[in-house]
Amino acid sequence: MPHARARRELPHEDRTVSAITTPPDAPGTYHHGDLPAALRRAAWEIVAESGARALTLRACARRAGVSHAAPAHHFGSLNGLVAEMVADGYERMVARIAATQQDVSDPVMGCGLGYIRFAIEFPQHFRLMLSLDLRAHPLPRLAQASEAARACLRNALSTAWCAQHGSPPPAELLQQRTLLAWSAAHGYAALAIDHPAQSVPLFPPELIFAPLIPALLAP
Repeated sequence: MPHARARRELPHEDRTVSAITTPPDAPGTYHHGDLPAALRRAAWEIVAESGARALTLRACARRAGVSHAAPAHHFGSLNGLVAEMVADGYERMVARIAATQQDVSDPVMGCGLGYIRFAIEFPQHFRLMLSLDLRAHPLPRLAQASEAARACLRNALSTAWCAQHGSPPPAELLQQRTLLAWSAAHGYAALAIDHPAQSVPLFPPELIFAPLIPALLAP
């Protein structure tokens, strides 16, 4: 009997998340006073269509319909623009995880599924986000957004542990279990977006992660 393949598309589109994450303006247009946001949207669209290597300050300006000097004026350099766009990515990831947690009964499972769904929906951005050395980009918004994404899983595990054991988990153990859960979700996401289904048949992530949840909460 053939293995079930991982879904490459989201089963539903959450309207709340769409409102948060979908750029409201068409490419090449922006409203006065919102140029940085328009440039970030343009950068997001370029990466989605052509990958991170296609992103340049000139390409971003051309996409947004502004002068070539505009991106450097607002972000300083290409690295500054990338850092802002990656912060956007982590904020979108948090929104996707929150929406997924509303659809499943287990918040820990919801974190893993939301992470995977984000990766499948935005594979180019996902690769860029996870390859970026956050220490090299001292942007407060990026640090806050990436920490919020990590906190989703850490908080879900801590809450589940308290519900099962009646007290919070030891700090070091929580850190270890968070890393274990993240490794599992990230591994599945990488297989789903980087390997053809014909060569790596994948069962649905819900089936793969079901035995892992009790292990994450074991003393």
